[in-house]
Order: sequence, then C-alpha cells, then structure tokens
Amino acid sequence: MSAVAPELRLRRPLLRILGTLRPIRAGYQARPVTALGLVGLIVAGVLTLLVTAPLAGQVPWLPFVAVPVVVLLGPVAYLLLTVAASTWYGYGAGHPMLVVADGEVRGRLRGVWADELADADPADPDWWDLRLPAGALAGVRVDRDRPGGPLLVLDVPPTVAEALTAGDGTRKLAGHWRDRVGSPAAWQVGLYEGRFGGERRLRALLDALAAAGAPRP
Repeated sequence: MSAVAPELRLRRPLLRILGTLRPIRAGYQARPVTALGLVGLIVAGVLTLLVTAPLAGQVPWLPFVAVPVVVLLGPVAYLLLTVAASTWYGYGAGHPMLVVADGEVRGRLRGVWADELADADPADPDWWDLRLPAGALAGVRVDRDRPGGPLLVLDVPPTVAEALTAGDGTRKLAGHWRDRVGSPAAWQVGLYEGRFGGERRLRALLDALAAAGAPRP
C-alpha cells in the first residue's frame, strides 16, 4: 500500500509565501498600468539618474544601464509575483483539490482565493465540484506530454460533464480541459507536486481509484 495519501493539493512553500505577499481575490483580472504606476516608474527613473549621474565620470555607461534596469525591474518583479500568487490561489491555496476516499472520487476545479480562505472547508459538501462513486467513471487516463504533467484525466458521466462545463465557477477551466483532453475533469498532478513528486502522487491516486472500482488507465 502506498504511503502517499490519495489526494492532490498544492505543496509549494515558495508559492505559499508569494501568495501571502500578493493576495489575489476572486474575480481578479489584470489591468493596464495605471497613471499612478507610470508616475512611480518616472520617479524611480529620475532618482536612479540622480544617484548614478555623479558616477558617470568614472563609469560613463552606468546611468544609461541603471535607469532602464530600475524602471523595468519593478514591473517585471510585480508581474512574476502576481503570476506565482495566482497559481497558488488558483490551484487551491494548499487545500485538497482531488481526493479518493470511501469508494468515491471528489474533485474541485474552482480556485480558493484570498477572500475565500476564511470560509474554506473541504468537509462542506459544497466544497466539491465533482463527487461520485469511483466505479461510475467511464475511464481514467494519464497524459504526460502536457505542461504541468503528468495530467490525470477522469472520464465522467455526461450529466457530470455538463454540470462542470455549465457551472459559473467551473465553466472556464472545465471547458479548457474538455477542448484539450476530451473531459472537463482533469488535474495537473505535476504542477501540484513537481515532476518527481507528481509521479508518486499519481501512482497513489491511480491505486486508490482502482481499489475503489475505477478502471485502470
């Protein structure tokens, strides 16, 4: 019996830290640079120029390099922080997103955003977007060729697939997976666990699914 729990949750300490630094709320959408941001960049560039100008006699190229680096570094760092934080919250913020237990499979596609953390409760039946007996799955597939792989794909009954692709919180991701792998129920095990940890977690999930009555891939 595998010592790895048959569940999937994001286990990335760095993403947890970055998510704490940059809380992402439900419904977040990236916006164009605001006027305040532009003013901030101009001020940063001017300050850098003032600091490096006295050194231009010794290092003539310094102001011409330092100013672009400072002006660009802030937005790039902020963008990377936002991407990392969005990944943390979009993939459950450390909460279980796929569980095989008591003969059934329970899955969640919706993220867990910063303003939802206080009420996050996997014991609440409404937490799960997908909950059905493992034996009701038409198939279980593994795709190792996609980014974030291995990818675990569950072929769910048509009524469940329709509910996932029609739900307000699940429609976008469910439609994404339906169009790409033929099922709206898919989880990027490698993204949650890393490449090597993902294989161990995948084996645990596949063993648990088979033991609960699901088809082997």
